[in-house]
Amino acid sequence: MLFSFFKQNKNKRYNYTPRYYDERKERLDALKKKHGLIEDDSTESSHRRRSFRDDWKQNSKIRTNNNSRIRLLTILIFLLLAGYILLNYLGITFI
Repeated sequence: MLFSFFKQNKNKRYNYTPRYYDERKERLDALKKKHGLIEDDSTESSHRRRSFRDDWKQNSKIRTNNNSRIRLLTILIFLLLAGYILLNYLGITFI
């Protein structure tokens, strides 16, 4: 059976060669990374970005915590004042 009724698609091949490839530079960078002489630029930039985000979140949490503390203190003072006025109105005194 030399022919088929259905056409079979062949795999597409990817044959890309970079334009500016410096093998020596790649080897030197690999050696520097291996021995810890340089850090990867992508991790450094993502660290800066992550640090900025973390700082922003930290500041917003501090502001939120301060606002909630002030709100809690205000409610507590209001409840104590209302309780004091209610107890004085009913004539209950403390020793």
